[in-house]
Amino acid sequence: MAENKSIIGSVNVTSTQIKCPGCGTSIGIQFDPSTATLTCPFCGLSSKLAAAQKGAVAEELDFNSALQRASVDWGKYKKLIVCSNCGGQSVYDTEQVTGACPFCGSTSVAPAAEIDQIMAPNAIIPFAVGREQVQDLFVNYAKKKSLVNKKVLNCKLENLVGIYVPYWTFDTFTASFYDAYRNLGQAGYVPANGNWYQYIDDIPVFASARLRHPFISKVQTFDFTKAVPYSPEYLAGIPAERYTFGLNDSWEYVKTQITKILKKSVHRFNRDLRVDDIFTRYYDVKFRYVLAPIYLATYKFGKLTFPVAINGQTGETYCEVPTHIKKLIILAIIAFIVASVLTVLYVVFCSKYIPYF
Repeated sequence: MAENKSIIGSVNVTSTQIKCPGCGTSIGIQFDPSTATLTCPFCGLSSKLAAAQKGAVAEELDFNSALQRASVDWGKYKKLIVCSNCGGQSVYDTEQVTGACPFCGSTSVAPAAEIDQIMAPNAIIPFAVGREQVQDLFVNYAKKKSLVNKKVLNCKLENLVGIYVPYWTFDTFTASFYDAYRNLGQAGYVPANGNWYQYIDDIPVFASARLRHPFISKVQTFDFTKAVPYSPEYLAGIPAERYTFGLNDSWEYVKTQITKILKKSVHRFNRDLRVDDIFTRYYDVKFRYVLAPIYLATYKFGKLTFPVAINGQTGETYCEVPTHIKKLIILAIIAFIVASVLTVLYVVFCSKYIPYF
């Protein structure tokens, strides 16, 4: 197929259109996570995606040459949409109609101005949970809550949207020198130091500086070892949030996490050591830009609307669920007040009948 180059809403794309092998259309092709197929809305043909080759893993890029190697090839025409209400930025197929922001539900969305290029992902965790499973996951989660209001189980999820959210993952070899204190028991502590070498594998960083949905952080336990090489077919009909937390800033954050990991590792190796400070050199730093699947939805209970987040890989679910706890607390307070009043009345009116010796 012929390649096309264009600048689309700040995305420089070298593109090969995804087309239906039956009728040839490229409009409205949808990825179905439950069957790993692409479905054509016109002729109805379903095409199963080829399984990832055994041993095929997403390439990890050299951090030091990232600026030279940063790919902006998303694989098909894309447009960047910005929400004027919450500031969310999502990447869509150009033919998709974007009526609302997937994060806040606002309809005030518009194509972004052409500014900086957006690096394309080189890895993706495909949706493994189908849309038809989401309602059951919500109900099962609600059932496990203590004192749940049973009426919640009849609530239907609304505004359901699947979206890929961005992560950086980092690998690196580390060589460290540490200052510590050694516990000698009753003799107290004495200074100690030493060298420590450790390989750090797949530390993830959520690459959105604007955490607009309150519960995304509650369902971010992804298995990044199951990420596959990025392919545009996985994004057919599914938006992807663009990263707003850049590579350099993410690496600075990761270094603080690595420091904590190294200190804990030294302590686990020698329980008598308490690491005070550690100085680390990093070698052969690698990174991946990974898209991970999330479902966002809401449900109404009475006059209130509650947000829901569901991990599209594992089915992990989180939301607030109305319970009878408040009612029980109110009843307990009323019972306490009644008991107190009865006690006072007993003392006031009955104490004169108690004989004194």
